[in-house]
Amino acid sequence: MSLYNDVEFAFNQLVSATEALNQFLHECEVVHAECYKLPATAGDMSDTSGWELVTPEKHTGFTALSMATGSFARFTPDYNHSPKYPFRLPGFIQLAPIHSQSASQLVDACNLQKVIIKELINSSKLNQGQKRELIQSICPNAITLQIYRLIKVADGPVKRVGFTWCNKNSMRTINKEEFLTYLAGSKDNPPSGKTRSEWAPWVEKEIELVKSKSGEFIKVKRPLPITPKLNVSFTDNTNTVMFYGHVPIIVFGDEPCKISPLKSCIRSTSEAEHYNYLIKRLYVMNE
Repeated sequence: MSLYNDVEFAFNQLVSATEALNQFLHECEVVHAECYKLPATAGDMSDTSGWELVTPEKHTGFTALSMATGSFARFTPDYNHSPKYPFRLPGFIQLAPIHSQSASQLVDACNLQKVIIKELINSSKLNQGQKRELIQSICPNAITLQIYRLIKVADGPVKRVGFTWCNKNSMRTINKEEFLTYLAGSKDNPPSGKTRSEWAPWVEKEIELVKSKSGEFIKVKRPLPITPKLNVSFTDNTNTVMFYGHVPIIVFGDEPCKISPLKSCIRSTSEAEHYNYLIKRLYVMNE
């Protein structure tokens, strides 16, 4: 079979497995469901206002359950979200423990196809653009990361689900010569609103700054979007587990668990001002 046929088959299997999981969740005994809808702009790092206020919108019960199952089957951008940013819906579905085995098996069936699709695409010799074209020829407008994201199940009798926010930075060490080659190539690709003649001198200055640095490597520290997380504790000796709040998780317990809700978050989007950057636009550290 061709790569296209392999990925298409796995994707169709994923759709079927997700439908089976969602049907099961709507038919079984749900103890509690809770989700937080985030603003469409949450995580947009292009905002230059200097700060970001994220106010989650809380939903519970059947509405939350429907939102959760909808997120499991969502592989394309939400209608009012930028396609640059994957859809996120922090939340959880709490089922009665008698459903734990069936739910886990259905989730495993979904995650298996997600892993297969990811391995098929990443093991190919396609470049990033070709990979995106492949997956979107099978699922138009698909965001690959939303297909790859696994559905999580927390084993053990749940005691508390605590929502929180996490601020992180991406740290990379890059060979200086490779980075200089990248900068040299970028001279011919000015951003929107700039001509090549206007753009090239700026890049030349950046090249000279990098050349002036001693050593063979440079460090890049790039702020990442704020991320919702869930800390799940249990009534037995199971250790507390932390999950990213990309899509709702599934937990088990006879009685509704205690909840620490996801609160509004105020984050400075000008944190980069506090870092000693050599080249701010590329987050190259001056160290």
